[in-house]
Amino acid sequence: MYGDIRRWAQQLPAGELVDLDDAQRAFPDKSRDALKMALRRLCRGNDPLMARACRGIYCRRRVKARYPTPVPVEARNALAWRVAGPGAGSTGPYVINQIGWSTQVSPRPWLAVVGRPPRCPESGVVFVGRSNTKRLGLRRWEVSLLEATRCFDDWAEMPWSEALEKFRRNVQRGYYGDDVRSDLLLEAAEAERGLGSDFLPRCSALAAAATSAIPVG
Repeated sequence: MYGDIRRWAQQLPAGELVDLDDAQRAFPDKSRDALKMALRRLCRGNDPLMARACRGIYCRRRVKARYPTPVPVEARNALAWRVAGPGAGSTGPYVINQIGWSTQVSPRPWLAVVGRPPRCPESGVVFVGRSNTKRLGLRRWEVSLLEATRCFDDWAEMPWSEALEKFRRNVQRGYYGDDVRSDLLLEAAEAERGLGSDFLPRCSALAAAATSAIPVG
């Protein structure tokens, strides 16, 4: 059985992240314990085929590389989103800088997740938990807009009116490039709790600006 799993791992592209569920789908007739043991075995040695990227997640390594690393850079960048799961988006000083409302660059990415924050120090990310399950139907950028509105007063370096205008102009110039479904965004915003009277009006204004298509000359 180990030989079959090794051949399966060999055909994975370098940097591919897999977990036990992926292995189970590839080998539905094998027990999870056996698959777990095989994956761990693939991580052993001086130049192993696989590496443990995070708890329960493994990465296909570049073997015989000139400058070997346990986890390739592209895999490390994808790791945080893998463990964050659906309904996740950027938050804190990270999202405020992404949008252009602050010049302060966060030394670490911040991600908001639905439910309990995952334990994955290997990702180098600050995870923040949220309880609003309406976020599960949102895309990353939509969640990030919710979080930017939520975090605005804590991290932005400009007043809201100026920030909204800057966002609107950036949208019209195509700086962000991601579509926003304003109805779903506002539905999720209404399910947020304890954020003060400014939160919903700001979300509405941001959603309207995000869907604006008037060109700027």
